[in-house]
Amino acid sequence: MSIDALFAAVAQAATYLLPVLGVVALIYLIILIKTLIDTLKDVSLTLLTAESELKKLDGPLSTVESLSKSVDDVHHATRRMVTKASAAVNKDMEQARSWLSKVKDEFNAKKDEFTAKMNKEKEVLEADADLIRNEEKGPVQPTEEEIIYVRNEQSGKQE
Repeated sequence: MSIDALFAAVAQAATYLLPVLGVVALIYLIILIKTLIDTLKDVSLTLLTAESELKKLDGPLSTVESLSKSVDDVHHATRRMVTKASAAVNKDMEQARSWLSKVKDEFNAKKDEFTAKMNKEKEVLEADADLIRNEEKGPVQPTEEEIIYVRNEQSGKQE
């Protein structure tokens, strides 16, 4: 078989196959276009359904929006109130702290005064206790200075 015969056979086969392939491609194209049209109809129906559902959500969304604004307003008002309250509490706590400090200082002063008085009384009691112990040991003889002092006191003279 020669090349001319081969090309003639291929041309003969192409003459039979090309119309068949053209019809198959045309059928495939028709099916593709029909599927595309059905898909577009479904998409159109889906878009219409989504639009109606979104219209149904307009009312609740506006409610949520107004509620959100109300919550924001309450948040801002609460924030201002807490800020003012904390400032007032800080001011009052400072006044209370200074008052307590003053009371504490006064208490410590009275305590120191009382402690000093108690120490003085303790010293007097210890001295009296020493005198009593000394008297129990025997009569105490006055010193010469004490005798002179007592005589001067009785006569009204002072050295």
